Amino acid sequence: MLVSSPPPHDLMSTRPPTCGVSGVAGPRPGDEKQSAAELDLVLQQHQNLQEKLAEEMLDLARSLKTNTLAAQSVIKKDNQTLSHSLKMADQNLEKLKTESERLEQHAQKSVNWLLWAMLIIVCFIFISMILFIRIMPKLK
Repeated sequence: MLVSSPPPHDLMSTRPPTCGVSGVAGPRPGDEKQSAAELDLVLQQHQNLQEKLAEEMLDLARSLKTNTLAAQSVIKKDNQTLSHSLKMADQNLEKLKTESERLEQHAQKSVNWLLWAMLIIVCFIFISMILFIRIMPKLK
């Protein structure tokens, strides 16, 4: 009589292992201990894998928190720098307006004074020319 080998036992299977010779279903005491040991081993591996994943997720969460806090401090510094720059720009704009007004007043005063000086010089040259023509004899 030929002895058929039992199908490979799957841990996730719902079928009970079968006996090879008689074909009657029923667990053997040795097989039961072996499958329990295999099941314990698989459960231990899954538990170790879950612990590693949990530790890795915890490390990632910590690094994310660290990066977020660092980014927050950088953004706060940038906001402070930006607000300081805006204040300085406003102050410079006010000073520029004040100095522009002063320069405009100064330019108007100097143009007024320069205009009178030029008018006096032109009149002086005109009178000098008339006197020069009257005083100097004509050349024949």
